[in-house]
Amino acid sequence: MKQKAKVLPVSVDEAAEIAAIVRQADLDEITEALGIEMEHGLRLCFGGSCKASKIVVDGKIVAVFGDSIHDVQQSIGVPWLISTIHVDKRAKPFLRVCKDEVAEMLTRHATLVNYVDVRNTQAIRWLRWLGFIFSDPAPYGPKGLPFMMFMQART
Repeated sequence: MKQKAKVLPVSVDEAAEIAAIVRQADLDEITEALGIEMEHGLRLCFGGSCKASKIVVDGKIVAVFGDSIHDVQQSIGVPWLISTIHVDKRAKPFLRVCKDEVAEMLTRHATLVNYVDVRNTQAIRWLRWLGFIFSDPAPYGPKGLPFMMFMQART
């Protein structure tokens, strides 16, 4: 039987539970590079998003994601996604829902922009697959680690 992903709302009340299962590369990106505790970062993401959701496959949360407003006048949104330790074993159903979710974000924002840690190669491959384009690496965050800006515009 084909695994199916469910996209469901996520609550700030789930932040501690999800923080405990975040994939190491995403944990490093948030805690080490940006200097934010994971649970606090999740609460900020969930509370500050236009829409925050979780992707669940076989009862396991494989990722949480959403988008926030960066600039209302220019219609720029900030997409974000944090994956968990369950994403690799459930990659196909996860991937099946991703492009539709990005397309939905682009109904709320003309352009999506954010930054990714260059060490997070799995996230970079996924973002390329989704159609995002990248800047050259540049220092970012309190430690000045190399990050790349990624962007996608509504067509």
